[in-house]
Amino acid sequence: MKKSLKQLTVKVTEEKEQQLKKYANKKYNGNISIAIREFIDKGLAINSYKDEITFLREMINEELEATLNPYMNRLIAISSKGAIMSASSHFSLAEVLASLVDPRYRRNLEEILTESKKKGYVYITSKDEKLK
Repeated sequence: MKKSLKQLTVKVTEEKEQQLKKYANKKYNGNISIAIREFIDKGLAINSYKDEITFLREMINEELEATLNPYMNRLIAISSKGAIMSASSHFSLAEVLASLVDPRYRRNLEEILTESKKKGYVYITSKDEKLK
């Protein structure tokens, strides 16, 4: 069933007119009206989907969170355990050194720990591949 068409008057620049004619010649045997109707349909379709895009983004984000959260939580747990073990090793080493070194030659334990933490930070943040 053929739909009845309403006539609208549209003003465009000369440049736009030339672009429309060129496009219509390529696609629609020079029929500018069909080309304009196509552009109107596409523009309206895009605008109508803007609300749907927000909904789709929310759905995608929910799916990503549901999928990635278990893995992220596992990585966080592994990282936390590594940090705990590293700190435990750090303090254990300091305690062992403090017990083995003659007090006359021993420096302040806090000073040693602070210095080793600084060295560790420099090591981790260094971009020099020779250090790693």
